[in-house]
Parts: sequence; structure tokens; C-alpha cells
Amino acid sequence: MPVQAAQWTEFLSCPICYNEFDENVHKPISLGCSHTVCKTCLNKLHRKACPFDQTAINTDIDVLPVNFALLQLVGAQVPDHQSIKLSNLGENKHYEVAKKCVEDLALYLKPLSGGKGVASLNQSALSRPMQRKLVTLVNCQLVEEEGRVRAMRAARSLGERTVTELILQHQNPQQLSANLWAAVRARGCQFLGPGRIDHYLVSLTDYQGERMPISRVLR
Repeated sequence: MPVQAAQWTEFLSCPICYNEFDENVHKPISLGCSHTVCKTCLNKLHRKACPFDQTAINTDIDVLPVNFALLQLVGAQVPDHQSIKLSNLGENKHYEVAKKCVEDLALYLKPLSGGKGVASLNQSALSRPMQRKLVTLVNCQLVEEEGRVRAMRAARSLGERTVTELILQHQNPQQLSANLWAAVRARGCQFLGPGRIDHYLVSLTDYQGERMPISRVLR
């Protein structure tokens, strides 16, 4: 029976034993399905499948790389190099470059690091949607094909959200207000009054990040 996954803010600890990840006993191992479990718990599984979604683990657990991006966030000693054997030299080169990019991006979550594997959401310059998308990318595994596909999707989603937030930060507030009230009028909701404008502008920012029409804010 699948185990219930932990909250996304608890990405610094193993979702099975609840111990914070470290470089010795509880090394974080990300699976192709993007769930991360400590190596000790993985070795105790009765069958080679993710305990959360039952996705088969096709690679030997001892071969799967330790997630250095997560280790650096808990202050653990991170080796300079981790030997990974892929099918050819070209893939190894691309793997190392992608891995380094993810580890560098993960440092933006550093202010989030709290005690006992739980992230503190109050100390980051990133918005909550950006934090969540970055956590998704950091938990992707780049050795297996499924993990690489998920990483590409997560990176694209993170990039799109970044562009959206940059546009919103530099967009004229009066134009945002005009766009919102145009949607209000289109839905026949003029009776809402100007007192609600700030509330809907905040909602607008979140909904635009999810590629939803402005009118969805009013539902």
C-alpha cells in the first residue's frame, strides 16, 4: 500500500523515517519519479518500487547518486565529485553540467533551511510558487530517463514562473488594475466596488503564474 507523501516544505528530511538528511546514514537518494528517500530506508524496502507512487526502481540503489543539492542545504560535507557511470562519455558530460546547475539553483533555498528537515518560508526572497517549483526541480534525478524528463519539465515551469514574476514586477500597476476591471466588467461584477481591488490584484499575480485567465480570479 502506498505511503502518504510528506508536505513539500519538508524536503530536507526523509519522508519515511523523518530523519534529516546527512552524508552518513541518511543520504538523500532521488528516484526517477522525483521522490527523495534516505538510502537506509530504500535498502529496507520489501520491493524495488517507490513507497509513495509504486513506480518501479529500475536502477540498483547503490548506483543511484546521492542528491548533493539537498545535502548542501543541511550543511553536510559534500564531496567535490561523485562517480556516475552513464552509457557514454557525452551523457556523462551533460549530466555533470546539469547536476551543477541544479546544485547552484538549490542555493536559493538556503535561507529556507530550518530545523528538523522543515523549511522556514519566511526568510526567502523567492515567492512561494517559485520555492515550490524549485524544490520540485531539486528532487529530480538525472541518471534515469524518466528523471531527466521530469527535470526538464520542472526547469521549464520554473523558468516560465520566473519570467511571469519579472513581468509583473515591472508592469505598470495602473495597467494591471485596468486589466482586472475589464475582466470584472466582462463578468458583470461591477458591484464589487474598488475596496476589493487590492485583494484581487494579489490573486491575479498567483493565477497568472499558473497561466490562468484573469477572469478565473473572480470565481
